[in-house]
Amino acid sequence: MTKTEKTLLAKGIRPTQMRSKIYKFLKRKQSAVSFSDLKKAFVQKSETNKTANRTTFYRNLKIFEDKGLIHQINDGVGVSKYAISDENAKGKYGTDLHMHFHCTDCRKTICLPNKISEESLPDDYEVNDVNLVLKGICEKCRKK
Repeated sequence: MTKTEKTLLAKGIRPTQMRSKIYKFLKRKQSAVSFSDLKKAFVQKSETNKTANRTTFYRNLKIFEDKGLIHQINDGVGVSKYAISDENAKGKYGTDLHMHFHCTDCRKTICLPNKISEESLPDDYEVNDVNLVLKGICEKCRKK
């Protein structure tokens, strides 16, 4: 059994070939990817070896997100992006609490490594979503 299959099974996800490929692709990426980036990466040139359809990709992303394997990032550009969640950074709200950085030049969005502190909420409040995005120019673009 591969490491990818073990990771998926540990999250309660059946490790199909497509799910393994999607997970490996996201794991290799240094920045968050949009659905269209993901779809483009899996386009096959051969008609006999067709890739999964749009619905299959969305369904798998939704499963990954529901199981906490990935998180969705809304960086303000109108397109959701996805990145692998950090298992060791689960907070009180059940999510990987960290900030993101969106470069306004190259348009890449990355997860920043440091966990943010959790704010105390009154007992009768419930957090459903956390979205923290800093915008500016990344190191690579500043050197241009």
